[in-house]
Amino acid sequence: MLMSILRSRPSRLWRRLLGVAMALPLLVAGLITSPAQAEPAPQAPTDSGITVSGSYNPGGSGCHGKENSAECLSWGLRVPSTIAPKQELTVTVEADSVPGQWTWTCSSTSRVAGTAAFFNHSANGELKQLASSGLGAADQLVYDKHGLSAGFPTDVNCTPEHLSLTYKIDSLVREEGSYLDLSIGTTVAAPGVDARSYTFSPKITTSVDGTPQTPTATAQKPAASTPHATVTTEKVAIDGAAKDAGRFTMKAKNDSTTPLSDFTISASRGRGQAQVTALTCDLTAFGGEVVSAKGPAERLKVSSGKAKVPEGKEITCQVDLTGVVGRNTFKAALTTGGQTFSSDYVNDRPVGEVSVKGAQSNVEAAPTGTYDVKIDYTVTFTNTTDADGYSSKIVLHPQVPAGFTLKNVTGTGTPWWIHEDDYAIQPDGSVPLPTEDTLYANSSTTMTFTNTYTVNADAITEDGWKALGTCNPKDPSQGLTTRIDVAGSDGIEPGTYSTCTTVTRTKN
Repeated sequence: MLMSILRSRPSRLWRRLLGVAMALPLLVAGLITSPAQAEPAPQAPTDSGITVSGSYNPGGSGCHGKENSAECLSWGLRVPSTIAPKQELTVTVEADSVPGQWTWTCSSTSRVAGTAAFFNHSANGELKQLASSGLGAADQLVYDKHGLSAGFPTDVNCTPEHLSLTYKIDSLVREEGSYLDLSIGTTVAAPGVDARSYTFSPKITTSVDGTPQTPTATAQKPAASTPHATVTTEKVAIDGAAKDAGRFTMKAKNDSTTPLSDFTISASRGRGQAQVTALTCDLTAFGGEVVSAKGPAERLKVSSGKAKVPEGKEITCQVDLTGVVGRNTFKAALTTGGQTFSSDYVNDRPVGEVSVKGAQSNVEAAPTGTYDVKIDYTVTFTNTTDADGYSSKIVLHPQVPAGFTLKNVTGTGTPWWIHEDDYAIQPDGSVPLPTEDTLYANSSTTMTFTNTYTVNADAITEDGWKALGTCNPKDPSQGLTTRIDVAGSDGIEPGTYSTCTTVTRTKN
């Protein structure tokens, strides 16, 4: 396997090997939106084999009409880690389309419409989407800023009549309960207005078992007159708002040929501490009124009244939130005729703290001669919430008083990609370091730095010794002071911190 990795991805081998020891970071901290009727939180597959599935979304243009319709019908494959856990796995899918019913949607011979998504456990054990990508040749499931990849297609051969897709999954991410999801898009021929079903029977072969599997999946298309709405959510920026405030819009589009009436719209908390402060929908364009509900509450709901929404028209609502700290999930939903159509709005807001401390309060220095002294100090990033975030890039600014020369700066506890060359002292005396790294929920990381100074004691005046013997971190003329500029990140506010160590002159 090692030779295989060397041949296929030589430039990243060292990163991948080092990355074994790293916990897998969250793909998206911050904002994620989910499509209509979004699936609940991901669950590890309970079976030990590859499963196939189908779905038909009547919400797209023409999806329940007479013309050819892309992005209506999709076929899914789920590949669980129980197949060769912690081993590199290659999966090959061969499948014919059903001409006259549906064909593969190919943007080129090496790309089929659709997505790949990999799910793994975060540091706290929760199953999360690690990465996602398209389904073109060499589209990678990159899951961190350093280019680590969970997998990629090694071969794609796509025509409307036939698809051949080979996907490789990296051994480094195949922990217990992880899985790969493939969602592959098709074009439906004249779907019509009536209910109908579609079938999918691929031939699936893995690198651990050369025996092909031929499972079958069925997707059901509802009649065009059946009530159906596509619900989406989108973050809205609020200028000058409190740090824990949030806002998003909910849109609900009527996908049915039947006007949408007698419905309710709701926004409810599914996870976290945040609350809904207001839900407002303008239904005046559809014969209704501006309807609203006020909180704060875990759930707010409004009714449609006399409003009737024609086919293809869209309702827009605004949802305001408060207390958005840590991990928060809200469900925006439209309910009509006993059916509920929904979308999840996720707003994760990590909150971090920075602490800078000197390892020693005082160092002694000889009154004469030339020698070295070392000053140690720490920079600690702490995530105080249940949402994954990041530490920050920093810039060290060691102050150099008269009689001192900054010889070098070294560090320990820094991210693995920081090397000796990164500690090069810049012309302005600063040392910028790319220390931004995943800071998991309710965790902290501490980095220790050492400034080594060469002292020419004979060049220090009496006033210089007095200044060295006192400390005020905000006054760089006193003691041996280091200023640390924190750039800021997801969860860490930008800021400036200082540490100071006094220097005591020994007696002859």
